Amino acid sequence: MGAEKRAEKRGPKRARATADFAALCAEVCPGFLPQRRVAARKSELLAGTVDGAPAIAKRLARPDEVWDWYLRREIAIYRAFAAAPPPLRVPRLLAADEARGVLILERVPGAPLATHRRPRVPPSAADAAALVELRRRIAAWPGPLPPEPPRSPRAARQIAARLLEDPSAPRAWFHAGVARCAALGLLPADAARAIDAALAAHPAVAPSHGDLLLRNVIRDGDQLALVDWECAGLHLEDWDLALLWIQLEPPARVPVEATVRAGGSARWRAFCGLAAFALARELAFLRAFRRAAPDGAAATRLRGELAEIFAALAA
Repeated sequence: MGAEKRAEKRGPKRARATADFAALCAEVCPGFLPQRRVAARKSELLAGTVDGAPAIAKRLARPDEVWDWYLRREIAIYRAFAAAPPPLRVPRLLAADEARGVLILERVPGAPLATHRRPRVPPSAADAAALVELRRRIAAWPGPLPPEPPRSPRAARQIAARLLEDPSAPRAWFHAGVARCAALGLLPADAARAIDAALAAHPAVAPSHGDLLLRNVIRDGDQLALVDWECAGLHLEDWDLALLWIQLEPPARVPVEATVRAGGSARWRAFCGLAAFALARELAFLRAFRRAAPDGAAATRLRGELAEIFAALAA
């Protein structure tokens, strides 16, 4: 079947799915008026309005028990935010239906700081400092965090195997992830032991966004808003900062490093361990999704940064 015929075949099916989703959104959130589909990798997104204000509706594009768990977590987090608003800009919950897997939020105006996981145009030191402040506010949020949704043993195994964030067991998830990266040959055995030791010496956890990628940061006027809270919960204290650090060029890393170093040498070493794991995980993602050759520019850069962080960890 040619590309044109395949597109013709998909067109009516996609239109029906969008119409069905729009009808479901109207049931979950009376007053929701659909406008257009929004491209997304694992979710079906539908932009629209509620009472004239911009809104975005989300559901999974296809059944998947792993992403279903994350979506139920995200709904629970937004319900917690509605009950106890955090001291930062987040989308407002408009409606949700856990049973039917629908989440409808305020659509934050503005543009993300990046459109790729590894930003091609990194932010300035000023933006980095603003993000460090946002992370401080998240960590200071009193909560309470919602209870973790149930999941099957199979989903738990898939999350661990794919190195996806698991806030239900932040310390165990991290140490298991380090061991998996070592088994995959992404971390030398001695480096893995050093990382484990550094985190054992500073095992503090804190409320975190959990997926602090620049593509999840929206510039809304003079504010930065954080979206996509599906990985939020308790994480090792500087996990958000480690994720931020690996996306930044060295000059913009200064606010991150200054914040961590102010917490003492044990916290700095733990941070280096978190950053090392975050870099190794990016190499695993490149391999899993075949987005780059093993000796390509992205992988080479990640390995170079890993060597630098190993040196910092050993110092």
